[in-house]
Amino acid sequence: MKKRVCIYFAAIAIATAFSGNARAERWRMILDLEGRWKFTIGDNRKWASPNYPDNDWESIDVPSTWEDEGFNGYNGYAWYRTSFDGADLKSKGGMPFNLFMGYIDDVDEVFLNGHKIGASGSFPPHYHTAYNAMRNYSIPNEYLNLQGKNVIAVRVYDSEVKGGIVSGDVGIFTNDDDNGLAVNLRGLWDFTLADRKFPSGPRVDYSEKHTPPEKAVWAKISVPGQWEHQGYPNHDGSAWYRKQFVVPKELKGEDLVLMLGKIDDFDQTYLNGKLVGSTNQHDKFRIYYISSEAVNAGAMNLLLVFVDDPQGAGGIWEGPIGIMKQTEFTRYLRWRQR
Repeated sequence: MKKRVCIYFAAIAIATAFSGNARAERWRMILDLEGRWKFTIGDNRKWASPNYPDNDWESIDVPSTWEDEGFNGYNGYAWYRTSFDGADLKSKGGMPFNLFMGYIDDVDEVFLNGHKIGASGSFPPHYHTAYNAMRNYSIPNEYLNLQGKNVIAVRVYDSEVKGGIVSGDVGIFTNDDDNGLAVNLRGLWDFTLADRKFPSGPRVDYSEKHTPPEKAVWAKISVPGQWEHQGYPNHDGSAWYRKQFVVPKELKGEDLVLMLGKIDDFDQTYLNGKLVGSTNQHDKFRIYYISSEAVNAGAMNLLLVFVDDPQGAGGIWEGPIGIMKQTEFTRYLRWRQR
């Protein structure tokens, strides 16, 4: 009983330390990608390929509206492409990496070496703008060539007025808050809606355990990030996130801490079918302790997160997102408050 009480008060202290006046995530640019990019009007999926010859494309400044670059009055689809040397990242360290694409008017999909790494808004016929969302996409290590050339391709749709990669930071960043994570879980997750219970209707019973719909259709969504900016603009209700990942075999026997950043509003989090935590406050960092017996070290693990949002922005919206050894968490917490 005494041990259980100590853990309870420790959890309260940690949640308090991560909330309130805690500063924002510490992003640091390590490769500036602003400047001249290749550009063409139109839409063709083959333009995402790293091997596509774009020598005859126009050049355009990024960031800037394409109207300011000589394409005044154009509304519709267009593509951007650029490349960088992965050795420039390897020499600076700081893995894992995120690609910042600033603000894009209105909708985008982003590809690295032919692999989709993120999207915001919805393309026609179910168009919805995400002009006010800052693009921040995790780069999976397996898609990155640290020995040579990497190609970024960006598909953009603009419905009216200004269009393109219009403003903000454009480059590759690393996050100092991710230091110490044994498993970094930023990136694309599986996502499905659970229901459509709006504020005027019945609320979810938070005392019950929930399970994904039997015939769920899973899509991809960037975590962290609000789901309103990723194709679900009018959803006030419940949804599921799903992530499969391998825990390094070196962590066998270790007690771990799962960090899920901030979730708007309520979550129930399950690891390998077992409920490991639940919180009902949008600005509280999710810090869930995981015993060594609950983890499949050296094998695949399944993380399921049920989220209910009655109104406004929803989803797993801020990091850090990942798993850390419990023996390192106290030191991490002290460092993070500096």
